[in-house]
Formats: sequence, C-alpha cells, structure tokens
Amino acid sequence: MYYRLVLDESSFALGPHDVVQVRRAVAELNDLLEELREGTHPVAVWSDLYEADCGEGLVLHDLLFDPERTPLDRDERMRLMQALARLPHWDEATPSGVPLEVSVEDAPEAVFAPTVGYALLAATQRFSVGCVVLPLTTTGGGLRKVRGECGDGEVFFFSSAERLPHFWRATITLEKPSEQEFYRRAADAFPNLVLHRKLSFSSFDGSYQDLREPVLAVLAEINDGFAVVWDEVNGQPREVEVRMGSRGIDMSRESVKTRASPKHMAMRDVDHDGVRFRCEWHAKLERHRNRIHFSLPDQALGGRMLIGMFIDHLPIA
Repeated sequence: MYYRLVLDESSFALGPHDVVQVRRAVAELNDLLEELREGTHPVAVWSDLYEADCGEGLVLHDLLFDPERTPLDRDERMRLMQALARLPHWDEATPSGVPLEVSVEDAPEAVFAPTVGYALLAATQRFSVGCVVLPLTTTGGGLRKVRGECGDGEVFFFSSAERLPHFWRATITLEKPSEQEFYRRAADAFPNLVLHRKLSFSSFDGSYQDLREPVLAVLAEINDGFAVVWDEVNGQPREVEVRMGSRGIDMSRESVKTRASPKHMAMRDVDHDGVRFRCEWHAKLERHRNRIHFSLPDQALGGRMLIGMFIDHLPIA
C-alpha cells in the first residue's frame, strides 16, 4: 500500500529566491511538517532525500549541515533536521515502475523527482498520494497533470495544512470509495462539519454512485463558505442564500410558514450525542428533490455544523 502523503524533494530547488524568501519558506515547511506529525497519516520521504539538488552547487545535505554555505539560520535548520529524521522512507518497499523523472503540467521540461514519480504511479493505479512541497516551488498547488514512463495522471501538491481538505476530496473523486469509506474520510475532507452517524445516501432519490460527486461538491461549499458568508452578512438569511447561490449552491432556510409550524419544524430537529440540533437550513441537489439539511455553527460541536439529514424532501407547511 502506498503512503498517503510524501515530501517532494524536487521542490527544494531554490532557484533565484533570496535568503529571506528561502528562510521564510523553510519555516513554513517546518510548521506544516509539525502539524502533519500530529495527524493520522505520516509523511514519507525518498531515502536519498539529502542528495536532492538545491541549485548553486548545493544539495539538501549542505543546506542542513554546512553552516558555511547554507542560507538557513541554525534554529530552522535544526527544526528541519529533526523533522526529516522522523519520517519513514517510501522506497523501503518500493513498488516496481516508479519513474525517476517526470514532467509536471506547464513546466518546460522533465525533472528528476522520484517522489513525484511515486505519487504518479499511485495515481495510475487509482490511488491518491499528496505531495508536500517547499513553498518556493513554481509548481502550482492543487491537482496537476503529471507525465512519466508509467503513464499520465493527476497529483495533488500542497504547502499548507489549509489545502489538506481539498486533497481528501480529490481522493474521493479519483478513487470512488464505498459509501462507508466516504463517511470515514469526511472528518479530513470537511473539518468544519460533523456528519450524523445515521446519514444514508439511500434516503435520497438516486444511487450513491450518481450522487457522490454532487454531495461532495455541496458539502465542500458548506464547509468552506457557509460560516464565512453567515458572518459577513450578519446572519441575514436572504443575503446568505444569494451569496451561496453565487458559489453555485442552491440553499435556503425554511419558509416563514413552515417555521411557524411546530409540527413541521420538529421534523428538522436532529438528536446527536444527546443534544438536539435544528437543521432548518438545506442545500438542494436539484430544485425538486434531494436535500442536505444542516445546522448553524454550534459551540456544542466546537463551532462546527451538523449535517443532520440526507432526504428526498421533507413536508412543508
């Protein structure tokens, strides 16, 4: 099995960047590696990482261990040394066929990048591997088309923890996991949401296979945008609807008539871990059917929102 996260040694090519930029980038990488160390997926590295070319006659070993030649200050060098020393090597059990040189989308020529080759090989086998990069790389973040001797595929690159949810969403799109696995990845893909344990795609009108991508897109927008928009417009429902509509999501609060009916509003109440949440906001997968009902951000959920129901359509007053 492949590692989920790896460190792209080719991103240590320092190029024309000055000392201040390099130091800032290494500090940011150290912060990211420290944050990832607390997660459930270890970052793996190429065993010959220290031989990675940094340019100007330097390799990564020089960058870390040669105080006369390195542009880094001692504290950040020590942090990076210690972080790298803790990481496993992905090539201890190397799958056959890893290309050592790859071409990344929009790059002028192929580069020596075994770890990106490892991620590419995984992608050709429908398994997503995310590449951590030093934030100096000219390779854009997110999914990028990559080509190597093993074939073509898309590889996810990132240099900040804020991009990780996007990586996990990309794994769902590429790998098309089972419904149970979809829920297991939800905490990583949608960190601002809590999915109720009784959610089921069978409550929709349609199959899991057909609805997986539309649901993924809606949950992503609720996760990324709803609370931000809510704060920006001071919770004005109509403004929230308009703003979320501009993001491509048909979303609304229940009507005044429905909210005036205790009977109908009780249908929007969801019990979760002994607490009752009102899930009157809903996103519409289609105008006439299939709704995702959710709560407002709640301190009982650590400020997150509860995705309380997948439903064809609830009765309205």
